[in-house]
Amino acid sequence: MKSGFGPLGALFLLAACGSDVAKPAVPPDPSMEQHERAGQLAYSLDRPEDAVAQYREALIRAEARDDLAAIGDLSFNLAAAQLRANQPDTALATARRARAELARRGSPGMPALDLIEATALYRIGKMAEADRLAAQLQHRDPETGASASFLRGLIADDRGDLAGLQAASQVLSRTAAGSEKAPVVRSTQQADAAELRARLARRQGNFSEARSAALQSADLRRDLLDYRGLARALSVAADAAQRQGDLPAAADLYLRAGRSAAAQDDRRQARAWLDHAIDLDQDAEITEAARQALKGIREAGTD
Repeated sequence: MKSGFGPLGALFLLAACGSDVAKPAVPPDPSMEQHERAGQLAYSLDRPEDAVAQYREALIRAEARDDLAAIGDLSFNLAAAQLRANQPDTALATARRARAELARRGSPGMPALDLIEATALYRIGKMAEADRLAAQLQHRDPETGASASFLRGLIADDRGDLAGLQAASQVLSRTAAGSEKAPVVRSTQQADAAELRARLARRQGNFSEARSAALQSADLRRDLLDYRGLARALSVAADAAQRQGDLPAAADLYLRAGRSAAAQDDRRQARAWLDHAIDLDQDAEITEAARQALKGIREAGTD
């Protein structure tokens, strides 16, 4: 069951960090800094479209002053916000443009920017390209490597590649155990590890474990404000419950996943999950709630 990828906890953390580009001591640009701060605030408040607009203005200022370090950082931030705003095609273009400029000017690459590119490729369905790039990132810095392993696990699950999913799950389980990491990093990696455990258990027919691990991942992602990941984890739990034969629980979980996706304006995925809830037809209130959510999507417009 393919669903949109977005390790937003990790992306938010990286968006707050600087790039690997060496920063010369230059006077600040107040306008650029103001737009950047506004973008960070909008991102933290889960207003990705506003964050995109602010980061774009900040990037324009960085290009006006020909500040390569700022161009790298702000391109990453802009692409991360575009992903969160459900604009993977635009995020891919932003990441590639920035990577080309850094290379052209002899600057070290940014693994975080490459991770954005791999994520965007996956989100638009180019799994082979996404997997190749993610494989290269697995051996970079530990945080990027962990996120790349998670992405490769999702790709393996989509392909029905049990060995690949198992390998990625083992990597994430080891990585998530580190107690010296910052709490947000540790929680993100624990959420990723739990989701891959859920997907692996589902592939192996252990639906009770799959459901439990998926709900654990959803709980962690809620605390991280990673609502895309939360909705995805709920859908895994829903599928596991359906395979267990617990259809009322599956209908409820699909409703919750679809409602969350709809609130994030991910209409395609929301419709799919809400339709599942309706098709199971286990509870009149759940069915009606799903229909109302679908009505809201239709009234909001088409993709």
